[in-house]
Amino acid sequence: MARDRDSVKKFFGAHAQGYSKSPSHAHGTDLASLLRALHPKTSDIALDVATGTGFTAVALAPLLRRVTGIDVTPEMLEEAKRLASSEGLTNITFELGDAMDIKADDESFDIVTTRRATHHFADVPRFIREAKRVLKPGGRLGVVDMSPPEGAESFSNRIEELRDSSHVEAFTPNKWRSMVSEAGLEIRSSQVIDEQISFEKWLSPVRLGGQEENSIRRVWADAGQNTKTLLRAVFDGGTVSGWTKSRVVLVASKP
Repeated sequence: MARDRDSVKKFFGAHAQGYSKSPSHAHGTDLASLLRALHPKTSDIALDVATGTGFTAVALAPLLRRVTGIDVTPEMLEEAKRLASSEGLTNITFELGDAMDIKADDESFDIVTTRRATHHFADVPRFIREAKRVLKPGGRLGVVDMSPPEGAESFSNRIEELRDSSHVEAFTPNKWRSMVSEAGLEIRSSQVIDEQISFEKWLSPVRLGGQEENSIRRVWADAGQNTKTLLRAVFDGGTVSGWTKSRVVLVASKP
């Protein structure tokens, strides 16, 4: 687990400024969908796990009593603090913290969120159990993450790992529903949001022309027709130019 944490810190420490400027992370439709599904109340206290540069925590803060964002990467937290300060938010704090071992008392939060991050977690079921532990009865867990369609999981995880070695695994929507239910949480809503994405946009903030791009293009060149169909891949002159990236938006509650 320590090795996984170190690879996450290395990758996101190097790319913190790039993520802080990402329009998709700041304003993606999945963020608005998550906020609607959570039904936030002004009395709620929230924890945003793997907060990154703070976009989800900052979006939650005006709607709630208080928000805490945790992340393992100091550079990402510095960007999050700058963002919150620029928005004039005073009910938000950012701290070093690990999704696998949340330093909070039982039943401390009304809402726990994690967005576009769980594919980096070494043990997602453990995180779900931790989220359940720190949620109050009736509290909500909100998850957003990349979620490949059935039949394209291996391929999708392979190219994600080539882009970013800290990638562990992205799960299908059915697998997500199963893991959450097995943890004893009650699913309130589940949807999949599709985004047609260009190769260049998907690769960012990793630069074009590097080893990552070359390796990924070789894998795409060998992809089977079923994979291309499932991901709705687009090719230009025999070279992949884009495909559909799917994200699950899931909200579950603690009985």
